Amino acid sequence: MTLTQFMRFLPISIALITIVAPCVGQGRTPEFARTLTNNLGLQGRIMWVDATANIDRITTIEGVRDIVAHCKRANLNVIVLDVKPVSGQVIYNSKIAEHLTEWKGKKYSNFDVLEAFVTEAHKAGIELAASLNVFAEGHKYFNVGLAYKKPEWQSTTYYVERNLVARDGSRLPIRAANESEDAARSTFYSATYVQEPSAVSGRKLAVTLDETMHVNGIIDPALLDGEPLTAPEDGGMLTLENSAMDWASGHLKVGEATRFEALSRRIPVTTAPSEKVTAFVNPLNPDVRKYEISLLKEVAQNYNVDAIVFDRMRYANVFNDYSDLSRRSFEQWLGKPVPNWPEDILKFELKPGAGWKKGVLFKQWLEFRARVIREFAKEATEAIKEAKPSVQFGAYVGSWFTEYYGVGVNWGSDKFPVKTTWASPRYNEAGYVEFLDWLITGCYYPLATKDQARQLKKEEGGTVEASAELSTIAVANATPVYAGLYALNYADKPLEFAKAINAAARNSQGVMLFDLSYIYDYGWWSIVEQAFPATAIAPHRVPDMVSRLRAVQDFARNAQDARSSNVRLPAVPFQPGGG
Repeated sequence: MTLTQFMRFLPISIALITIVAPCVGQGRTPEFARTLTNNLGLQGRIMWVDATANIDRITTIEGVRDIVAHCKRANLNVIVLDVKPVSGQVIYNSKIAEHLTEWKGKKYSNFDVLEAFVTEAHKAGIELAASLNVFAEGHKYFNVGLAYKKPEWQSTTYYVERNLVARDGSRLPIRAANESEDAARSTFYSATYVQEPSAVSGRKLAVTLDETMHVNGIIDPALLDGEPLTAPEDGGMLTLENSAMDWASGHLKVGEATRFEALSRRIPVTTAPSEKVTAFVNPLNPDVRKYEISLLKEVAQNYNVDAIVFDRMRYANVFNDYSDLSRRSFEQWLGKPVPNWPEDILKFELKPGAGWKKGVLFKQWLEFRARVIREFAKEATEAIKEAKPSVQFGAYVGSWFTEYYGVGVNWGSDKFPVKTTWASPRYNEAGYVEFLDWLITGCYYPLATKDQARQLKKEEGGTVEASAELSTIAVANATPVYAGLYALNYADKPLEFAKAINAAARNSQGVMLFDLSYIYDYGWWSIVEQAFPATAIAPHRVPDMVSRLRAVQDFARNAQDARSSNVRLPAVPFQPGGG
């Protein structure tokens, strides 16, 4: 069916109401958007092109043409090009941002990658969307990016500095095994840890501590005589190397008491172990917001892109942003001061490994941060629409909605009530999907279906099928949802990759493949071509589709009255990466 033929289809709102009307009053609003688009053969088919992973492939016209030709043969209908990776440097001709001219020691010309993709994709009848990592302005592996040049823009991380304090008052920097790796800190393991014997002496010391924090023993694992060493019950074990071994020799004695120390610190994100790769900037900083919107507008105005996609339009994690600016803004929003900052939000436990506990203002803080991102999405889309009315908007997020509060985002519908233990009563009002024309959720799990999980006695929520379903529930028919797949999850398992594509397509309104580099590296173009043997129109390309869907959602919601407030979201485990 062509787009012109589809437009002759009877009015969408009438068709939808006939689907939805018999279902109202039965609990959750039915996922009629997915039902309608699937029945009509509409399907988003997206190839994601990461800027740095594909840089050798995309910086020549020959490479761009080869990519587009493959996508055309595979009947894909959208290419998303990452034009501003996490470094904040760009791969288009910008008068605002620094151009990416070097990566991992290799120099690149000023070839306009975005212009080449726009031209070649449109020749092939494929949409071209430009993605920008919105609040990412630096790569910590290489110490590059605007965040390093403008340190006042950096987000502020709430960090715990842990020490083991000896009887004489001397301190050894330590960390819990479940906390971010830090080469400068020795690792403390809980009572479940087992130290295996080592073959070479003098390289490590194991220090066991009992439940009262007295030193139970100090031993080189090479002297264990073939038997593993287990930490004392309710105690723990430290593993020491290099200079930490010398410290132990000088300050620890068997039978002596020690204690833990946990010092709260607020540090720039570039020095924070809790964020390994990306130097995030503060979404509340007015200069940051102005700058990021200027880049988004620049792309929309200067290039014939079909859509702008927001990536990393979020905070780094639950430990960001605890700057003075954020405190003042939060207090203004609350209408009262926060006496203990940041402990009234969350507080680190004293014992390593015990994690952190929620403060009295934790729920309000989550809502506040999500509202900050929603307000930015509103401001950005309005500014871009004013510059280019025809452009559409997408976003790329993680599908783990019940865990996504950690990065300060509610990507669901503002009409969908969120009934979880961490959500405030008005958390749903921070949902931003109504500002979008389509949404990609990273369904980054190695199992395709819930049936596979059951057979393997694994958690059903950790599947492509379950995470796609959760995505459509949270979006509540507000916009098309496309399930994203991480090809790396299926390395050396091409049949599983094919199953995952099928599960994503059946349980959402389309598929996003992340990333192009894996499809080339694994030689999987044939799998993609077999998955999509015929052409299809993406749902977001149908005029008035989204507005009609939202109108029918309002109809269904009004018919259900307050019964929809009892909806509870299924849990899907968190996965690293994505959005």
